[in-house]
Amino acid sequence: MQNRNAYRATQGFTLLEVLIAISIFAVMSMVSYQVLQGVIRSGEISKRHSDELLKIQRAMLIIEQDFTQIIARASRDESGDSDQIRVLSVGKSLFESEDEGIEFTRLGWANPLGLLPRSNLLRVRYRLFDGQLQRLYFLYPDIVAGQVPETQVLLENIEKLSFRFWSDGWKTTWTEKSKLPSGIETTFTSKQFGEINRQFLVSESEVLSK
Repeated sequence: MQNRNAYRATQGFTLLEVLIAISIFAVMSMVSYQVLQGVIRSGEISKRHSDELLKIQRAMLIIEQDFTQIIARASRDESGDSDQIRVLSVGKSLFESEDEGIEFTRLGWANPLGLLPRSNLLRVRYRLFDGQLQRLYFLYPDIVAGQVPETQVLLENIEKLSFRFWSDGWKTTWTEKSKLPSGIETTFTSKQFGEINRQFLVSESEVLSK
């Protein structure tokens, strides 16, 4: 009797027991894999969200630097028409924008020790083009024959772009040729983050001639 019990004890697992163990292991592995995939997807989504948020923060920093350093310096458009000289140009479809476009001159363009062949003035444009919030800038603040602006893509997947101007109340248009508003509001709509707007104070300054 003892020999029979000892024999059974040393037999090991039956085929059914092995199959059951394999099935349990497979189920646990599948559950673990799904959990791992969920964690990975969450991490990727979180990283994409953080990256997009960082892009918006960088874009807003550039926009703030431009709009808070606006000066009342008149510039002609590409046509060279003296009737079109103005310190701030804004309007629908301006500069091939898919919504509103704006152009102005700002101070503070770094030129250490004056070594570069340009001034510290920068003529800047903003437009919505091909779903991108684009910043265009010219190496020279005045019209130069054949001059093509440099294009900087600040943000993608943008649907709307508009501006408002403060002068005894908010206005959606600005027609003054030689005067700046006291404040400017920029508004754009991101497919991911929705509507984003910022308001900037504009320093008073006398009109600078060319």
